[in-house]
Amino acid sequence: MIPSAESVSVWLQISEQLVVVLLVFMSINLGISIGLLFLYIFSVRRGVEKEKGLSTAGDELVRMLESMRNDVASVREALSKVDLEPVFERFSSVESRISSLESKIAVLERRLLRPAEAPVVPKVPVRKAVETVVPSISKLSDIHLAFPQVKYAGIITSQGYVVESYGVCSEEPAKLLEIVRIYGTNSASIMRGKSRIEIFHLGEVKDLSNYGILEFMDGSEVSEEVVDGAKRAISKYFMSAIASR
Repeated sequence: MIPSAESVSVWLQISEQLVVVLLVFMSINLGISIGLLFLYIFSVRRGVEKEKGLSTAGDELVRMLESMRNDVASVREALSKVDLEPVFERFSSVESRISSLESKIAVLERRLLRPAEAPVVPKVPVRKAVETVVPSISKLSDIHLAFPQVKYAGIITSQGYVVESYGVCSEEPAKLLEIVRIYGTNSASIMRGKSRIEIFHLGEVKDLSNYGILEFMDGSEVSEEVVDGAKRAISKYFMSAIASR
């Protein structure tokens, strides 16, 4: 039976489609195979490169370790040649000094923290004042017997009246009284050449102030004890003999 023309054309069409599908399938398989081949070649090359890199890094590490060993050996050899005994001795000396300084600092801290003690003041023996016995005189002229340094002794009122006197004064008693009035004081001490004149208040009698006048022959040599004693003797005489009248 001879196929018809239509069936032949249909078969040809189907055959063409199958060929196309087959070509497509073969192309895909070929592409995948070529890709896998390239991937395998690339992987192999990367593995070789990694092995070479690891080998190079290992060689570098070995060389570094060897260099470090050589350096350590050199340092040990250099240290073996150094005498460290003086260094240790110096360290010991420094440590002892530090310990000494620490102890001194501790002592200073204790002293600073300790409350300040009051300094001990030596007791000075107090001398008892020697009580001078004031001589009693019955009349003003007796002052010369108790105090030979007295050249003149007198009692004068504030009005210039001389109540009683002994000796001769180098100045008028009334003028000496003016000195007290001018300066507004109750006592005065005057140097006239070698003489020393003392003017001092004795007390009140009948609303009148009374003053004592003493003149010493050598004013530069007479002591204050003598001057004070003569004043007290006249004051005592004034209170007992004149003020009580």
